[in-house]
Amino acid sequence: MLIRGGLTVLIIIAVIYLLTNHWLHLLDALPYVFVVGMMAMHLFGHGGHGGHGGHGGHGDGPDGTAGRSAGNGN
Repeated sequence: MLIRGGLTVLIIIAVIYLLTNHWLHLLDALPYVFVVGMMAMHLFGHGGHGGHGGHGGHGDGPDGTAGRSAGNGN
């Protein structure tokens, strides 16, 4: 518990230092931060590449079949 609190304080101090003394460098890196953030959200936010819905073929029909309804007998 003490280590987590100390680490939190150190991270807050580092962020304040970066924001006050290196503002222009942070603004230069901002587009890259957005790109890396979008990639991370895509990979981890959707559960990897198998977590997307609506692609078909994954048993997403009402009876477990892809693309067929339960009553048409195809």
